[in-house]
Amino acid sequence: MLSVVAVIGVVLLLVQGTMYHRAKGSAAFLGSEKTKVLALQMAEAGVEDNIADIGARTLRIRSGLIDTVTYDHKSLEGGFYTSRLTTVATGAAADTIDLVSAGTVGKATQTVRARLKLKKHLDTTRTPILTVTPVSVSTLVTHAVPETTVTVLKPESVPPLNSTSAYTACMSSASNKCDVCHLPSGDVTKAVVIEVSKPSIGTHVSHHGDYVTTDKSCDLYKPKANITIHTITEMVTTLVDKTTYDTTVSIDTTVKVQILSWK
Repeated sequence: MLSVVAVIGVVLLLVQGTMYHRAKGSAAFLGSEKTKVLALQMAEAGVEDNIADIGARTLRIRSGLIDTVTYDHKSLEGGFYTSRLTTVATGAAADTIDLVSAGTVGKATQTVRARLKLKKHLDTTRTPILTVTPVSVSTLVTHAVPETTVTVLKPESVPPLNSTSAYTACMSSASNKCDVCHLPSGDVTKAVVIEVSKPSIGTHVSHHGDYVTTDKSCDLYKPKANITIHTITEMVTTLVDKTTYDTTVSIDTTVKVQILSWK
């Protein structure tokens, strides 16, 4: 009976050991496969980054590129990738390139090889331009200008002393004298008021410019200011901003990427 139990125990130990080794090997296998998948994703990310650069025209394709490094050990979460580009053919309408991206995660490295066709298209962009230029503008302006002239009454324009109403009024008054504005030697600047007796007033009739005054002044010969309004027209020039609208056309080449093969 004891021998049977011992045999069963040995068998159980052998079975458990086998299961342990199988489980350990399976975990290592799964870890290795996961690392390979992550490395492949790194490589694919490298191809996608290069396609984005070509579309954004930060990576320009030209003839003569052979195994040219576009990214060297670019770090991503968990690993990195390195990509290389080779020009296969160039043309006016399209270019063909080979892109190789190697992704590395831990000790695992996976490589993606893609052949891409780059179709070229003209991109025409119109940009509005606003130009402000100072321009001289001339206009006719009409405005009123006052002009002042000073006049002095001329003695010869004054009527004879005995022909005025002031003379008649004075001679018929009770007064023995009349006030006369007298111009010595006919000079207006020397005009003076004098009292003349009525019997002697006749001597002033022949004096040009003498007259009988009623306010004891020679105001008739004071300078008089005459204001006249003249309308004048003149040309006025001013600077104004003139806005000119225009457009510029910029022509560039855009690229559309077509994947011919991916392996």
